Amino acid sequence: MPPRRESPARAPASRPRRISSQFSNRSDANAEGGARIKPIENAQCPWVQLRNLQFGVNLFRKMIGRTSPDARDGDIVTVYDRDGVRFGIGMLNRASPAALRMLTFGAEPLDEDFIAARIRSASDLRRPQRILAHTDAYRLVNAEGDRMPGLIVDCYGPTAVVQIMSLGMFKRRDEVAAAVTAVSGAQRIILCADEDQQRSEAFFLPPRREAADGEHAVVSENNIKFHVDLQRGHKTGFFCDQRDNRRRFSELCAGKTVLDVCCYTGGFSIGAAKGGAEGVTGVDLDENAIATARRNAQLNLISTRTLQWVHADGYAYLRQMKTNARDYDVVVLDPPKLIADRDGFDDGRKAYFDLNKLGMSVIKPGGILLTCSCSGLLSQTDFLDMLRGAARSSGRRLQIWNVSGAGADHPVMSEFPQGWYLKCAWCRIL
Repeated sequence: MPPRRESPARAPASRPRRISSQFSNRSDANAEGGARIKPIENAQCPWVQLRNLQFGVNLFRKMIGRTSPDARDGDIVTVYDRDGVRFGIGMLNRASPAALRMLTFGAEPLDEDFIAARIRSASDLRRPQRILAHTDAYRLVNAEGDRMPGLIVDCYGPTAVVQIMSLGMFKRRDEVAAAVTAVSGAQRIILCADEDQQRSEAFFLPPRREAADGEHAVVSENNIKFHVDLQRGHKTGFFCDQRDNRRRFSELCAGKTVLDVCCYTGGFSIGAAKGGAEGVTGVDLDENAIATARRNAQLNLISTRTLQWVHADGYAYLRQMKTNARDYDVVVLDPPKLIADRDGFDDGRKAYFDLNKLGMSVIKPGGILLTCSCSGLLSQTDFLDMLRGAARSSGRRLQIWNVSGAGADHPVMSEFPQGWYLKCAWCRIL
């Protein structure tokens, strides 16, 4: 069951409310560094006024100039620019680097039942895409891509896993659970949140107590079955975003030797084996993920003669294969996010460079490389530049025939380009 209900903050009233002269009738030359901010006329409470503005969904703490006395972290607030013009409506959390998560822009109103309405809208978008014709594992809510910043919902058969990433959504988790149940028919809701995200957003969600230790859901994707670890799996337990890429990859593997580095629970490896690969090796450092991958191979009746699992660091394994002069027809590199924030951009880009250089070194001439990045801060241009540099450094040439991304259940809003996080380059190595 979801945690006990907390009273959600009300959306701003539709009728403007006059604020006290203490805040509305003077400019503030001392707000956050001395930027002069014009007074707001007829502001709707609670409110926030920005001292500077860079258009986007998630606005940083340093952009906030003033807040009304009644504004509390987790509240839905009306947001004004430094000239007193309404910028939109957002969720406030001054404890978070992303202090404002915008829900509307300009004069667009926000109804009190916006959570239910937007989750219904997300569901309506996915129905014509025929996503469910090939799987019962899909993303129902894709955070900013579905105008629900700080919220992800993945459905695994009768179970929906709700990932909370903001204080505002944490305070409205019961409304979220009710709306998800209504549109998806889920028989069980499991709430989860990354520990680092909880610290950053200043909320606490107990461990996934709704899922018994070691419990798995079983889902079907493109005629392959997978266990989803509901207790210890990364994020919500499975990566639905690679569904279409896993299917396409399996079609390239018949009669080939395949190496899957950072294999997690075996999506690409098992697809390659089912696609007729001569031999597949899946490598991952996560012991729990390898254990689930083994269960997935058994679930799909794949012989250990065809598919082997290695619990090892991917970089170290690739270096060892290079030393052993072991090469493969097909290699897939699907590492976790290597660039978590802007401060870590250079180190993360170098990590991608090193991984791809090593991966290219163990591919036979004419072989195939599928290489992926799920770092939203690494643009597609940067990603391809990194690949070209890795190819030059390894003495190989790349023939790139396609760059793909996430499936149709991972939409992106125009004002949040970071939503194009997944990039998969399909290459032939010459």
